Amino acid sequence: MNEFFTNVSSNLLLGFPGFRLYALCAVLLAIKMFAVGFYTARTRLRLKVAMNPEDAARFGAELSTTEHPEVERVLRAHRNDLENIPSFLIVGLIAVLLGVPVLGLQICLIAFTAARMVYSVAYIKGMQPWRSLTFGVGALSMFTLSVMIIIRILA
Repeated sequence: MNEFFTNVSSNLLLGFPGFRLYALCAVLLAIKMFAVGFYTARTRLRLKVAMNPEDAARFGAELSTTEHPEVERVLRAHRNDLENIPSFLIVGLIAVLLGVPVLGLQICLIAFTAARMVYSVAYIKGMQPWRSLTFGVGALSMFTLSVMIIIRILA
Protein backbone atom coordinates (compact mmCIF):
# COMPACT_ATOMS: atom_id res chain seq x y z
CA MET A 1 0.00 0.00 0.00
CA ASN A 2 2.86 2.39 0.85
CA GLU A 3 4.38 1.81 -2.60
CA PHE A 4 1.08 2.86 -4.17
CA PHE A 5 1.16 6.26 -2.43
CA THR A 6 4.82 6.75 -3.33
CA ASN A 7 4.10 6.09 -7.01
CA VAL A 8 1.00 8.25 -7.06
CA SER A 9 2.67 11.23 -5.35
CA SER A 10 5.80 10.96 -7.54
CA ASN A 11 3.76 10.81 -10.72
CA LEU A 12 1.53 13.63 -9.52
CA LEU A 13 4.49 15.97 -8.97
CA LEU A 14 6.12 14.98 -12.26
CA GLY A 15 2.85 15.81 -13.97
CA PHE A 16 3.16 19.51 -13.09
CA PRO A 17 4.58 21.38 -16.09
CA GLY A 18 8.00 22.73 -15.18
CA PHE A 19 8.48 20.52 -12.12
CA ARG A 20 11.34 18.51 -13.65
CA LEU A 21 13.20 21.68 -14.58
CA TYR A 22 12.51 23.12 -11.12
CA ALA A 23 13.88 19.97 -9.49
CA LEU A 24 16.98 20.06 -11.69
CA CYS A 25 17.61 23.72 -10.87
CA ALA A 26 17.08 23.09 -7.15
CA VAL A 27 19.62 20.25 -7.15
CA LEU A 28 22.16 22.26 -9.17
CA LEU A 29 21.82 25.20 -6.78
CA ALA A 30 22.22 22.93 -3.75
CA ILE A 31 25.36 21.39 -5.27
CA LYS A 32 26.69 24.89 -6.03
CA MET A 33 26.10 26.01 -2.45
CA PHE A 34 27.92 22.91 -1.20
CA ALA A 35 30.79 23.65 -3.60
CA VAL A 36 31.14 27.23 -2.32
CA GLY A 37 31.22 25.89 1.24
CA PHE A 38 33.87 23.37 0.24
CA TYR A 39 35.84 26.15 -1.46
CA THR A 40 35.81 28.08 1.84
CA ALA A 41 37.53 25.16 3.58
CA ARG A 42 39.94 24.74 0.68
CA THR A 43 40.86 28.43 0.83
CA ARG A 44 41.53 28.20 4.57
CA LEU A 45 43.74 25.15 4.02
CA ARG A 46 45.64 26.81 1.16
CA LEU A 47 46.27 29.91 3.28
CA LYS A 48 47.00 27.81 6.38
CA VAL A 49 44.66 29.82 8.60
CA ALA A 50 42.14 28.52 11.12
CA MET A 51 39.56 30.04 13.44
CA ASN A 52 39.44 27.10 15.86
CA PRO A 53 42.38 25.77 17.93
CA GLU A 54 41.62 22.15 17.00
CA ASP A 55 41.71 22.99 13.30
CA ALA A 56 44.97 24.92 13.68
CA ALA A 57 46.54 21.96 15.49
CA ARG A 58 45.17 19.37 13.04
CA PHE A 59 46.21 21.17 9.86
CA GLY A 60 49.30 23.02 11.06
CA ALA A 61 47.60 26.33 10.45
CA GLU A 62 47.92 29.73 12.09
CA LEU A 63 45.20 30.37 14.64
CA SER A 64 43.41 33.65 13.98
CA THR A 65 40.60 35.56 15.65
CA THR A 66 39.54 37.11 12.33
CA GLU A 67 39.03 35.65 8.87
CA HIS A 68 41.64 36.12 6.18
CA PRO A 69 40.33 38.55 3.49
CA GLU A 70 40.26 35.79 0.84
CA VAL A 71 38.26 33.50 3.12
CA GLU A 72 35.94 36.37 4.05
CA ARG A 73 35.22 37.01 0.34
CA VAL A 74 34.17 33.38 -0.17
CA LEU A 75 32.05 33.51 2.98
CA ARG A 76 30.27 36.64 1.70
CA ALA A 77 29.47 34.84 -1.56
CA HIS A 78 28.14 31.90 0.45
CA ARG A 79 26.04 34.14 2.71
CA ASN A 80 24.57 35.79 -0.37
CA ASP A 81 23.52 32.34 -1.59
CA LEU A 82 21.91 31.66 1.78
CA GLU A 83 19.97 34.92 1.49
CA ASN A 84 18.74 34.37 -2.08
CA ILE A 85 18.50 30.70 -3.00
CA PRO A 86 16.02 29.52 -0.32
CA SER A 87 13.58 32.27 -1.31
CA PHE A 88 13.94 31.29 -4.96
CA LEU A 89 13.26 27.63 -4.13
CA ILE A 90 10.07 28.57 -2.28
CA VAL A 91 8.83 31.02 -4.93
CA GLY A 92 9.77 28.61 -7.74
CA LEU A 93 7.87 25.73 -6.17
CA ILE A 94 4.81 27.91 -5.61
CA ALA A 95 4.98 28.99 -9.26
CA VAL A 96 5.15 25.37 -10.43
CA LEU A 97 2.27 24.25 -8.19
CA LEU A 98 0.07 27.19 -9.21
CA GLY A 99 0.67 26.52 -12.89
CA VAL A 100 2.11 29.87 -13.99
CA PRO A 101 2.81 30.11 -17.74
CA VAL A 102 5.35 27.42 -18.56
CA LEU A 103 7.58 29.46 -20.87
CA GLY A 104 7.92 32.26 -18.33
CA LEU A 105 8.56 29.72 -15.58
CA GLN A 106 11.26 27.99 -17.62
CA ILE A 107 12.99 31.26 -18.50
CA CYS A 108 13.01 32.37 -14.86
CA LEU A 109 14.24 29.02 -13.54
CA ILE A 110 17.08 28.80 -16.06
CA ALA A 111 18.01 32.48 -15.76
CA PHE A 112 18.15 32.42 -11.97
CA THR A 113 20.15 29.20 -11.83
CA ALA A 114 22.65 30.30 -14.48
CA ALA A 115 22.97 33.75 -12.89
CA ARG A 116 23.70 32.29 -9.46
CA MET A 117 26.34 29.97 -10.90
CA VAL A 118 28.15 32.86 -12.58
CA TYR A 119 27.53 35.16 -9.59
CA SER A 120 29.53 32.94 -7.22
CA VAL A 121 32.52 32.83 -9.54
CA ALA A 122 32.30 36.58 -10.19
CA TYR A 123 32.05 37.34 -6.47
CA ILE A 124 34.95 35.09 -5.46
CA LYS A 125 37.16 36.39 -8.28
CA GLY A 126 36.13 40.04 -7.77
CA MET A 127 34.80 40.38 -11.32
CA GLN A 128 32.80 43.56 -11.80
CA PRO A 129 30.48 44.34 -13.51
CA TRP A 130 29.64 40.61 -13.82
CA ARG A 131 28.89 40.23 -10.14
CA SER A 132 26.33 43.05 -10.22
CA LEU A 133 24.86 42.00 -13.56
CA THR A 134 24.33 38.39 -12.50
CA PHE A 135 22.85 39.48 -9.19
CA GLY A 136 20.45 41.68 -11.15
CA VAL A 137 19.45 38.82 -13.46
CA GLY A 138 18.72 36.63 -10.44
CA ALA A 139 16.71 39.38 -8.72
CA LEU A 140 14.75 40.08 -11.91
CA SER A 141 13.98 36.36 -12.27
CA MET A 142 12.66 36.23 -8.68
CA PHE A 143 10.60 39.39 -9.21
CA THR A 144 9.14 38.02 -12.46
CA LEU A 145 8.20 34.72 -10.81
CA SER A 146 6.56 36.64 -7.99
CA VAL A 147 4.53 38.76 -10.41
CA MET A 148 3.43 35.65 -12.33
CA ILE A 149 2.29 34.09 -9.06
CA ILE A 150 0.30 37.17 -8.08
CA ILE A 151 -1.32 37.34 -11.51
CA ARG A 152 -2.20 33.62 -11.31
CA ILE A 153 -3.70 34.03 -7.85
CA LEU A 154 -5.75 37.07 -8.79
CA ALA A 155 -6.89 35.77 -12.20
